[in-house]
Amino acid sequence: MSRRPRATRPAGSVRVGLRREVISPGKQSGPLHAHMSEEEIFVVLRGRGTLLRGEERVAVGPRDVAAFPAGTGLAYAFVADTEEELEYLSIGERREPEVIVYPDSGKLLVAGIVDEEGRRYNRVGRLREADYYDGEL
Repeated sequence: MSRRPRATRPAGSVRVGLRREVISPGKQSGPLHAHMSEEEIFVVLRGRGTLLRGEERVAVGPRDVAAFPAGTGLAYAFVADTEEELEYLSIGERREPEVIVYPDSGKLLVAGIVDEEGRRYNRVGRLREADYYDGEL
């Protein structure tokens, strides 16, 4: 997959992102994932492929639109499973902190963590059950 630069920051957008993405034949956009805070909308520009939408596999092509509201837990990814590239626009909110769930691997990505010096960073890992006060008192 190749990603093209984000178009909205240079244009002055603060809260909404826009990116043109191109997936090479036989590749997937990334791991199946679901956003807890950010809504995303996708518009297919050219090519044909498959949208993995939870347990569904949906054929997509030019002018198809898919929306993923935040916090639904509905995971998704695009697959260029034909002989052609799959190109689409990705439009989404910029919200921090953000939690992204990866159901196939059981991982979480927490984005936009701020340290004591105001620096932002992300963490990827897996949760384990613990009592609320475990390690606190």
